[in-house]
Amino acid sequence: MLPSGACGGGDDNGGGQAGSGPAGAPGRGGTNGAAGSGGQAPLVPGCTPEAFTSSGTLSGPYGTTHLSAGGRDYFLQVNQWNTAATGSGNQTMPYGGSTVFKMSAQPKTAPTNGAPTGYPSIFIGGNNNHSTSGSNLPKAVSSISSVLTTWNWADAGTSTDYTNNSYNAAYDVWFSPNAGGEPSASGPAGGFLMVWLYDPRDAQPIGSVMYTGVTIPGVPGIWDVWVGKNGSKPCISYLPRTPLMSLSFDLNLFIKDAVNNRPNTILSSWYLTNVFAGFEIWRGGLNIETTAFCAVVN
Repeated sequence: MLPSGACGGGDDNGGGQAGSGPAGAPGRGGTNGAAGSGGQAPLVPGCTPEAFTSSGTLSGPYGTTHLSAGGRDYFLQVNQWNTAATGSGNQTMPYGGSTVFKMSAQPKTAPTNGAPTGYPSIFIGGNNNHSTSGSNLPKAVSSISSVLTTWNWADAGTSTDYTNNSYNAAYDVWFSPNAGGEPSASGPAGGFLMVWLYDPRDAQPIGSVMYTGVTIPGVPGIWDVWVGKNGSKPCISYLPRTPLMSLSFDLNLFIKDAVNNRPNTILSSWYLTNVFAGFEIWRGGLNIETTAFCAVVN
């Protein structure tokens, strides 16, 4: 299995692209503190996380499985795609029960001026010949009424240990100019939109900060917006001024902001094809976990 396209960054000194790994997330350098404990966000109506009906363990580099929760189909992947990362052994992810997925082993390391070790993640949509049923994707951007999603995660104390840990917690959202998307490809033909909940001190997104102090009506927080290109594809990344351990919101509000207010990023003529959530890891990240997740496209 090939990785599924990434939109991640490098260090504070200009940073390289994350390369083409599975649903990638960019990292930001230098401004955020520890993720903290935080509380769960109020649930957006229409997307309440429920327990997954199966449990098990996946191991890298490309362990995968379908998960079901609340009658909805999700796809889970280890996605340890960076073969240049150092360290022996594979990333390992138990799933189900009290956690959606957890990094019980993460021996790999990659420099923060380039690609992460990978992007362990959960998604809806279709790529790399893996698709979820009933996701209502692909869907024309102009026809989307909402993309309701909830994500809770826990840092296991790693966000205060900057020496041994560098990772992101981020959504990666793919778009295509094609009505059928790219269900067999490892990346989108259109572009990427990222929504970060947490970013490390020593990594940053692709591109540069183009908009600061942005508010998204209907979504809490203040956001800085990075814009750049992953290869030839546009990538827009929204980073919160304060790290978030939980967010329950309408992702379509970010899509609308990009379409209406951020030129040369996401186009209204495109199609939404995939919604990922996960951790782009450069080092450490042991025992970080997703404790609740749901995504519903209307």
